[in-house]
Amino acid sequence: MLKFIIPVLSGLLLLAPQAAAQTSQRDIEVIGRALSFVEGASGSDRTVAIVYDASSEAEAQALADTMAGGLSAGRVTLNARLVPVSDIASVGGADAAVLLGSASGDANVFSTASGAGVMTVSTDMSCVESGACVMGVQSAPSVRIVVNRAAADTASVSFAAAFAMMIEEV
Repeated sequence: MLKFIIPVLSGLLLLAPQAAAQTSQRDIEVIGRALSFVEGASGSDRTVAIVYDASSEAEAQALADTMAGGLSAGRVTLNARLVPVSDIASVGGADAAVLLGSASGDANVFSTASGAGVMTVSTDMSCVESGACVMGVQSAPSVRIVVNRAAADTASVSFAAAFAMMIEEV
């Protein structure tokens, strides 16, 4: 009986949802390239708010360090601004907000960022699938960009028509 149960349990573990991986430099570069398709943005400099909680502070700092002095991503240059989730009201003025830790999926974070016209992004696909993020990005093993149309409308974010061919919509 154990010989049957152990393989079944092992298979279930493989099917279980995986926790969101830490956001990598490649993820940030994909986000930067996607930002070049946002309609209404001008210039090449883009401010990326990195919204984090206590458990994701080290990840947030590592991402900010990656963008120190400007990170070139296609036609745009990304500059980081650290925003603790407790200070989400300061997110205004950013072009995008990368949500880390519990900020990803937090209704207040989404509402505040959307009210300021800031596109929310996460590597946690459940965030975009639930409508708590405008965009979900995965860069490994291959690039995948998912946009929640309703969330984009709520945040007043629209993309160039050419972008639609490169993404999935939910």
